[in-house]
Amino acid sequence: MLLQRGERICGTWFHVASGKEYEGRLIARATSALEARRTHVCGRPGSEAGTECADGWDVVDRPLRLCDGRLADMAGADGRCRADYRAVPASRSGHAALTEQPWVQDCLSTDP
Repeated sequence: MLLQRGERICGTWFHVASGKEYEGRLIARATSALEARRTHVCGRPGSEAGTECADGWDVVDRPLRLCDGRLADMAGADGRCRADYRAVPASRSGHAALTEQPWVQDCLSTDP
């Protein structure tokens, strides 16, 4: 789930790989209407993060890009957009719960 205020994007991520669940948080900065750069991540150590959120943030420089209404978090080998994620409506309670978290409020208003 991603929230945006101005250029700042803050949110949570989740994926399953090799039978294990990985989840965490991200901070990104929008660079255009269709592109952003992730600047910080944290979560269960694995492919996206090396630092647990309770311990801080990893500084990264990774893309986020909208392509044909889907979200890509990496470019394909040929540079094309590889959009694996599609938008789904967030529940009102899920959105409110994320918005109320202190780290999200800090994220949307200050640099990490």
